[in-house]
Amino acid sequence: MQLFGLIAVGLCLISGLKNGDYGKFELAQLVIGSFVFYVGNYLKGRSLG
Repeated sequence: MQLFGLIAVGLCLISGLKNGDYGKFELAQLVIGSFVFYVGNYLKGRSLG
């Protein structure tokens, strides 16, 4: 989950830098990617103890 979230955020940043502006899709990708990353981080920490 963390890897998926990190990839989504990275793609959003690359797309925004190439286009020079962030659209609605890139913004949604950033928010969802960040959410997935932090949920994965939370679940990983919870399962380790």
